[in-house]
This record gives sequence, structure tokens and C-alpha cells, in this order.
Amino acid sequence: MGVEREVRSVETIDVGKRIKGIRKRKNLTLQEVAEKSGMSATAISAIERNVSSPTVNTLASIGRALGESLSSLLGEAGVEYVVTRVANRERLATDIPGSDFLSLAAAVTGRGFHPKLCVLKPGANSGEDFVNHQGDEFFFVLRGAAEWEIDGTSLRLEEGDSLYFRGNTLYRLKNAPDQGETHLLVVTTS
Repeated sequence: MGVEREVRSVETIDVGKRIKGIRKRKNLTLQEVAEKSGMSATAISAIERNVSSPTVNTLASIGRALGESLSSLLGEAGVEYVVTRVANRERLATDIPGSDFLSLAAAVTGRGFHPKLCVLKPGANSGEDFVNHQGDEFFFVLRGAAEWEIDGTSLRLEEGDSLYFRGNTLYRLKNAPDQGETHLLVVTTS
């Protein structure tokens, strides 16, 4: 994929300094981070001063309070961009017969959303059971047309149309009967 990552020893990472820098940059007080993380301000201060070494769970709690990933707190350099060539798209598992889901950003770790290309072959559908995912979903019809059933309502989307809904929304999906192959851009959140 051509993605290079910087590898550093954990001992060289000043986690406390990174946490304090992120907290200050976001204009948060120790008390605010303490309330959001469920920890004491004293404990967070000790971590920031490198007096105390946090566990992974503690770092995860502080990261959530700061709106940062664990890798960000550890100072890991993030990938600024990733190119996924058509020939290198990773095929994803799917429960929808007659469909292919291909990752459009498989090499990106720790991402908050997952872009995919869904190719629905003629007659493809999700079946009688409703589908639902924990994260939010966004569909954009690149080519063809598809039909969704959501909460008793049937929706037909054609080329250029889009659909967004919150996580845990029950739906059924099928390729429109009068269509050949349909291509959808699908973006889901974690």
C-alpha cells in the first residue's frame, strides 16, 4: 500500500506532556477532564507530570474525555492520506446475497468512519430480515437505483440521491427490480 509508519519505543513517548498539551490546546481544565473521564483531577495531574504511569484503560478514559484516540495520546504519527487503487480494494464480508462490498480505505487504522463501495447485482436484496448496524449509515447512489424499507416506508433512490440514518435503524435494501447492476457509496461510523 506504500504507507510508512514511524516506529518509536514506548519509553521515549512523553504521554503526560502530550495529554497536558492536548488539554491546554482544547482549553480544558484538569477538573473538566476529570469529570468527563471519571478520574480525579489529582490523578490526571500526576499523569501529566509523569509522576504516575497510566494503564491502557486509564489512557483510554482520558482519550475519550479529550476526544482523542489512544494512538494520538501515545504520539503515533497518523497517516495523512491513503490511496486505494481499484485493483487493491479489499473485499468485505456481507450478508447480502448478490452483492460485493469493497473497502475504499482499508489501510487507514483508527478511523471513525468506513467508506465502502457496494455493488448490487440484479435481484440482490438483504432478505426478509431487517438489517441494522450500531453506527450511523450514509448511502449515495453512484449508478443505478436501489430501494430501502425503513420503518414501514419504502424509499427509492436513483443516481445522485443519498440517504442518511442513525445507528440501530432497522432497514431492508434491494436493487431496484428494473435495474441492472447498482453501485452505492456506503459510509458507516464506528
